[in-house]
Amino acid sequence: MAAISRLQPLHHSCPALKPFLLFPKCPPSPSYCFNSNLRRKFSSTPLYSTSDSHESQSSSSTVGSGESIVGDLLDYLNESWTQFHAAAEAKRQLIDAGFHLLNENDEWDLKPGGRYFFTRNMSSLVAFAIGEKYAVGNGFHVIAAHTDSPCLKLKPKSASSKTGYLMVNVQTYGGGLWHTWFDRDLSVAGRVIVRGSNGSFVHKLVKVKRPLLRIPTLAIHLDRSCYRT
Repeated sequence: MAAISRLQPLHHSCPALKPFLLFPKCPPSPSYCFNSNLRRKFSSTPLYSTSDSHESQSSSSTVGSGESIVGDLLDYLNESWTQFHAAAEAKRQLIDAGFHLLNENDEWDLKPGGRYFFTRNMSSLVAFAIGEKYAVGNGFHVIAAHTDSPCLKLKPKSASSKTGYLMVNVQTYGGGLWHTWFDRDLSVAGRVIVRGSNGSFVHKLVKVKRPLLRIPTLAIHLDRSCYRT
């Protein structure tokens, strides 16, 4: 079984130093820390309550719209533990919004006013909408962003055991603030490739919603460099 995974931090922590191993025996933590199924809810009470003037109604409408946008963004981020989950969640939302999924290798039959998207490698997604009055040669607008982010990736065959602890070897991905990952509950998420019952290989998304790993801070007598600037 092959895996492309990241470790997902869940709590804030104090600055520490760089480690190289992960220890899955961490102190008990409340299970709700890993519960990302709950959608964020916002109060229906307006933040501004003045007169019934047009200005007041406009402000209240703007606030409500802002709350909805922020809430939707937070829901999306809570589901997007990895680039694979980010693309899968974006795909779900686009289908709910009426976009049509295209196969990148097929011949496309695009129509004015249509909304379409396609994915690649389960980690990239391209969505586009065609204007009702669009003509060949007209300009278009592009908005782009990346779905990946700094993380710790599991190395192939990385598990080992020492002094009663199961350790996992990892490699850094991206320019992360790695000391913020120390002394906090971590878990595993990503994409795995498994063999199906018919012998073919199948891609599956994995998201473990409970503490599995921890990177401990070294004791001061093992690393005096922590006071160096």
